[in-house]
Amino acid sequence: MDNLWDFLKTRWWGQLICALLFWAIAAFEYWHIGRHGYVSLHRWPDLILYGMLGKWGWVSVWGFLGALFTFVGIWNLVVRILYGKSDDE
Repeated sequence: MDNLWDFLKTRWWGQLICALLFWAIAAFEYWHIGRHGYVSLHRWPDLILYGMLGKWGWVSVWGFLGALFTFVGIWNLVVRILYGKSDDE
């Protein structure tokens, strides 16, 4: 699994796939909180994030990662189009 993650992180289309994954996780967290109205606080990362960002903390974290990977993937695609660089360089 480590090699797959490294491979996806270094390709523009892999970065967009990772972005879709993070956006899907954020949407699931949003759905879960909206449906149940609370966040389970049985793990210490949940407690820390809840203390800092409130009950929408995990949605914010996953959404940020989705936005970051979307930006980087699109940026690398634009660089590839403008300068003709391949993913292997």
